[in-house]
Amino acid sequence: MLRQDSMEQLLSLIESLGRQEREYLEDYLAEAPLWLMQSFQIQRLPRGTIFIREEEEVNMIYILVKGVVRAVDHRVLGIAYDYMRFEPIKVFGTMEILLDREIYETTLSTVTDCTLLVISRHKFEKWVRSDRHVLLMEIKSMGNYLLEQAKKERIFLFLQGADRMILLFMRLYEHNQENGICDLRMTRQELSESSGLCVKTVNRSVKAMEEDGYITKKGYTLEINKEQYLKMKEFIADKVANYEKK
Repeated sequence: MLRQDSMEQLLSLIESLGRQEREYLEDYLAEAPLWLMQSFQIQRLPRGTIFIREEEEVNMIYILVKGVVRAVDHRVLGIAYDYMRFEPIKVFGTMEILLDREIYETTLSTVTDCTLLVISRHKFEKWVRSDRHVLLMEIKSMGNYLLEQAKKERIFLFLQGADRMILLFMRLYEHNQENGICDLRMTRQELSESSGLCVKTVNRSVKAMEEDGYITKKGYTLEINKEQYLKMKEFIADKVANYEKK
């Protein structure tokens, strides 16, 4: 449990968030009892930290308030597949509670330096099962997650090689662009894990995308501007349209 100034630390953290994240978290905790608020721990994890491992016992619940987290599946042909990325505000562990699972269903690690609120499963479950407001918010969040994941998998099912990389870069742009520019400093291994492609295919695909004008290589950074993003978006839309006609 946090020290006596726990509430001040928590309120200060919430106040430091962006408007959208702050309003969502304030709504999420609107009816939280004092004992729950005082039970939160604040954890700051550096980039590349695994904080949940698949098939380990669900004993803690994590609320992402700053940074980016990725979900990795190691069961697909022995390849580490980075199948989803999460941004604040996102709660990890609630799905397992609602589905009565005793183990975590996936591995989660930090993509950037992250700040999370952490609480024991026992205390969180006691609250979420008695608070209709937060329960409905979690059901909505879980439903949106499942719909997004299903849509992503349907598209990935028929995209191969460079086409799959174009979809990946398009999504990275949507999540990371600032003022119409997205600068990516990802290793080939990270791109491999994000796309489910081997490193050799990633290298070949990135080279082809650069030659076709979808991305711009600047040293170790890959840049995507708005024009390039729209070009990728049009390409993927045509691919999906052609697939749906079959």
